[in-house]
Amino acid sequence: MRIKTKEGGQILILVFIALGVALFTVLFIIGGAQIYFQNASYSADAEKATAIAEAGVDKALASLNKTGGSYNGEAETSFGNGSYSVTITSQDAGDKLIQSTGYIPNKSNPKVKRVVKITASRGIGTSFVYGIQVGEGGLELGNSNVITGSVYSNGSISGGNENNITGDVWVAGGPAGSPDQETDCTDSNCQDFIFGKVVNGNSQLDVAQSFQPTSTGSLNKVSLKLYKVGNPPDITVRITADDNGKPAKNSVLATGILYSSLVTANPPGFGFVDITFNTLPNIIENTTYWILVDTSADSGNFWVWQNDLAQTYTRGSPAWSPNWNTGNPTWNSVNGDLSFKTIMGGGITSITGGNNFVVGGSVHANTISSLAIGQDAYYQTISNSTVGGVSQPGSADPPPKVFPISDANVADWKNQVDKPETTTVGDITSCVSTLGPIKIVGNVTFNSNCSVVIKSPIWITGNLILNSNNILELDPIYGTTSGVVVVDGTVTLGSNNRLQGTGLGSSLLMVLSTYDSMANGGISAIVINNTGNNGVYYASKGIVEPGNNNTYKELTAWGIKLINNSTINYETGLSSTLFSSGPSGTYSLVRGTYQVK
Repeated sequence: MRIKTKEGGQILILVFIALGVALFTVLFIIGGAQIYFQNASYSADAEKATAIAEAGVDKALASLNKTGGSYNGEAETSFGNGSYSVTITSQDAGDKLIQSTGYIPNKSNPKVKRVVKITASRGIGTSFVYGIQVGEGGLELGNSNVITGSVYSNGSISGGNENNITGDVWVAGGPAGSPDQETDCTDSNCQDFIFGKVVNGNSQLDVAQSFQPTSTGSLNKVSLKLYKVGNPPDITVRITADDNGKPAKNSVLATGILYSSLVTANPPGFGFVDITFNTLPNIIENTTYWILVDTSADSGNFWVWQNDLAQTYTRGSPAWSPNWNTGNPTWNSVNGDLSFKTIMGGGITSITGGNNFVVGGSVHANTISSLAIGQDAYYQTISNSTVGGVSQPGSADPPPKVFPISDANVADWKNQVDKPETTTVGDITSCVSTLGPIKIVGNVTFNSNCSVVIKSPIWITGNLILNSNNILELDPIYGTTSGVVVVDGTVTLGSNNRLQGTGLGSSLLMVLSTYDSMANGGISAIVINNTGNNGVYYASKGIVEPGNNNTYKELTAWGIKLINNSTINYETGLSSTLFSSGPSGTYSLVRGTYQVK
């Protein structure tokens, strides 16, 4: 039987249509599967990058606790099938912002990256190592005093009979009375040198200033005159030798951290900020060394160093590099001198006791005399002392500790209320229900039973006197943040005066005196009488007399004097793994601050 041609053509067309539909369906299924696979793969990589970033947060927390808060992050660390980088930014004396970025497969060529940000905070009470931080004025003890906790002093400690420090004691090598090298500028010669970002196409990331000391000895600390833009992370500062007119990357003598929290914005602008180091490097007179500051690029968060265009400093010069630690780094000269100070080591520091002066932990000092030491002793010279642990003669002097608040921080607080609308002239001598934010040109005296809600900051140009049973409490609107009362004169407290934060988180109310005891014949900046006082007190240039039977969350001063029969039991203080006494100082995550993007 013969098939007609017209019918055969129609069948062929139907076959082609059926094949086309089948092919389209197959291709559609394959394409959809491929897109699904790609999306699934990207989602899986995104989850992995987030997990890697969170691993970086875990590492940062562990490192902060291991180092007592001095951990400064890391550029890139391999983890699983990716890597992470971590930056640490100090937000205040107790809080740090951790930013961890996870990469798949690496930082240089990431297919996927995720950023995790979270705030870590020191706890209060048992999550702090109990400690007391003292400046070059040192700690003076009379007889029969008890300090429950540990002591880190940048100056000598002396005491009479029957004194007891339950924790460790560190006495740092003392500084010289004035800078060995310094340069500053005035008026129109002062210009900005920006670093930590790309400037006019140049990656001005690492900056260095050279200097030549005029004496041989240990370098105690350096100070740099800076301000910041945004909120850049803490950065590493190094002291290096010289390599034919540039920093010697293979000859780093000491390393320290410039804490972002100590540097202010503009206004108020430039301020000198101290940096101390992990060791006290020995440097030689008329030899070139470099102060090297190492940053990373961030167009929104960077640094400004004061630059003297007059070039009045003749013993060194500045330079910048996109990467100081590459194989053969390129250094570019800077027109000017970057403002800095170097402070050499001064006289020998010591701890000296009388009869039955007991230290329950270890002692680290150049010279130790007349102590009963419960654990180990690290020293150059020791006499009339007993050591319960191991003696370590020939030990290097401990390096000094930077105070947690800089002069620039204080200037910033003052600047916030140094305006006509927030300034009042005249003394305040009676109770008020609310005070601040305000600048008071005069004295403030609260006699008895005043209850005052404080709005921060408050700047008192005169003296502050609290007689008895007064309560100063930070307004609840400040939440978990803290407040400050800055006093240019002296501070005197009677009994049962209470300074309180908001009651949320680690909120504190601090009284800070700028009074200079050294320049005023040794008159104390803060005098606290006996019984029932509490709070946070700070006097970086002053002497504090803390009295007896009082409770302090934190106490920091140039010098501290305990006369007789005083007991200091710190709730919080200097958090450091150097202290073996008391509960471990720990950082923990603040609930509600976790962010991922």
